[in-house]
Amino acid sequence: VREERDEGREKRIMFGSDQRVWPQASGEAIRSLEEAPFLSESQKRDIFYNNAARFLRLSDEQIARDHAD
Repeated sequence: VREERDEGREKRIMFGSDQRVWPQASGEAIRSLEEAPFLSESQKRDIFYNNAARFLRLSDEQIARDHAD
């Protein structure tokens, strides 16, 4: 992630997992991104949600529903 950020590609990173063998690995991956000192809070929000929302072309209404939960 640091390399992508350094090269200005942080708007292209989306968090995702299809982890079935080691389910605890997803939580560890989330924690590592949440605790990454080289990412701003805005960059973390982009990785966890905003980049996917933009890629999927979610409507403002869908985004509002997602944030209401």
